[in-house]
Amino acid sequence: MSQVENYKLYETIQTLDKKEIRQIKRVLESPFFVLRNDVGNLFEVLTKYHLKGKPFPKKEVVFQKAFPQKEYDYTFLRGTMSDLFELIEEYFLIQKRRNGKLKTRHLLAEIYRERKLLKAYQSVVKKTATILENQPLRNEFYYQQLLNFQLEEMTFKVKNQRTRDFNLGAISETIDLVFLVQKLKFACSQISHQQVFKAEYDFGLLPHFLPMIEQEKYLKIPAIAIYYYCYRFLTEENGDAFFKKFKTILFQNKELFDVLEMKELYLFAINFCIRKLNQGKRKFGNEVLNLYKDGLEANYFLENGMLSRFTFNNIVAAGIYSEEFDWIEKIIETYSEKLEEEYRDSTVNFNLARLEYTRKNYGKAMLHLQEIGSKDLVNNLISKTLLMRIYYELEEFDSLFSHLDSFQIYIRRREVSDFHRKNYMNAIRLVKKLVSLPKLDKKARTTFKKRNRIRGNFDRTRMVVK
Repeated sequence: MSQVENYKLYETIQTLDKKEIRQIKRVLESPFFVLRNDVGNLFEVLTKYHLKGKPFPKKEVVFQKAFPQKEYDYTFLRGTMSDLFELIEEYFLIQKRRNGKLKTRHLLAEIYRERKLLKAYQSVVKKTATILENQPLRNEFYYQQLLNFQLEEMTFKVKNQRTRDFNLGAISETIDLVFLVQKLKFACSQISHQQVFKAEYDFGLLPHFLPMIEQEKYLKIPAIAIYYYCYRFLTEENGDAFFKKFKTILFQNKELFDVLEMKELYLFAINFCIRKLNQGKRKFGNEVLNLYKDGLEANYFLENGMLSRFTFNNIVAAGIYSEEFDWIEKIIETYSEKLEEEYRDSTVNFNLARLEYTRKNYGKAMLHLQEIGSKDLVNNLISKTLLMRIYYELEEFDSLFSHLDSFQIYIRRREVSDFHRKNYMNAIRLVKKLVSLPKLDKKARTTFKKRNRIRGNFDRTRMVVK
C-alpha cells in the first residue's frame, strides 16, 4: 500500500472519538457488512495507537500485531486496509442518513414508489410533509427539501394518477425560490472572497434578476430578503441603508437559519463593518463589537466547541477599539480554553499584550510579547509592530532602531505576502523618519503623522477581514 493510502486511513482514524470507535466496532462485528474477522483485528490495532496518542507504526509492525499467525503479506495488508477504509466510509454514510431525516424519507419514498408499495409510499409522504412543515428552518435547505418533496410527489402522480393535478405551479414557484436564495447566497460569498483576495467574478444572471427580486413578493421571504440586502450592502459604495435593513431582518428571523448559516451571516456583517472602520468610519466600531457580543452569546462562532483564533483576535480588537477593557479580560479568560491547543498560549499572550499596550502598561505588554511562539506569521508581524510602538512610546530609541533593523531582516527572510511585506516595510520606514525629526518640533511631528496616517500611539489595534 502506498504512503498516501496509508495516510488516508490513518488520518481518518485520528478523527474518531471513543463513541464512534465503539459504533464502528459494532459495524465490523455484523456479518451483513463484514465477512472476515481480520478487518476488525486491524481496526483494533490502529485505534489503540490512536487512543494512546501514539504515531501509527510501519506497515510491517501493523501486520504483525493484527495478524500474528500469518507471515507478512503486503498485498493482503493492502487489501484489508482498503476494506477497512470502505467500511468506515459506510459508517459515516449511515450516520449522515440518520441525522438527515428529510433526506432519508425522500429516499424511502423513492424506494416505495419503485416497488409500487402504495400504502407505504403514502405513509412516508404524509410523515415527510409533517416533518417539513414543522421543522423551524426556512432557509436554502428548507426550500431545496420542499422542492425535492414536490418533485417526488409529481413523479408518483404522473405514473399512478394521470388525470390528477400535478401541482406544477407550486413546483415552478419553489424552483424560483431555490434558485434565488442559492444565487444570492453564493454571490455574497463571491463578493467576500473577491474583497479579500482581489479576485474577479462574474455574477452571471443575478444582476438581471435584481429588479424582479425587489418586488414586494420576494422581499417578504426572509431567506431571499436577507441575502438580497447583504448583496446590496456588499456591492454598493454607500451600503449603510441596506446594512440596516439586513440587520433588522437578521435579528427578527434568527430561528429560520441554522447555526452555521448564522455564523456566515454575522461574518458578512462584521467584515462589512471592519472595512468601514478601515476607511476611517469610527461609528462602525460599536457595530462590530455588538455583533461579536451577540454572536458569542448565541454560540454562533463556535465550531465543534472551538473558537477560531482569527475570530478571537478580532473580538479582542473590537473590544479594544471600543475601550471595553474589562469585558475583553473576561472574554480572554472565558474563551482561551476554546482555542486550538496548538495556538492557545501564543494567541492568549498576543491578545493580552495588545490589551496591556492599550492600557499603557508597557512592561506587562512586553512580558506577554516574550511568551508568543513563532507558529503564526501574521501574529508575529503584528507583535513586532507592537514592540516597535512600545519602544517609541517609552522613547527607548536605541532599542527601537535595533528592533527596526532586526524587523527588516525578519521580513526579508520569511515567505511574506507582497501585501504584508509592503505594509510592514513601509511602517518601518515611516517610524525611522518620524524618530529622525527634531524631538522638540511637535508641529513637524504632528504634520508628519497626519500626512502618513500615523495616529497618536499609532493605530492601537487592527481587525482583519476573516
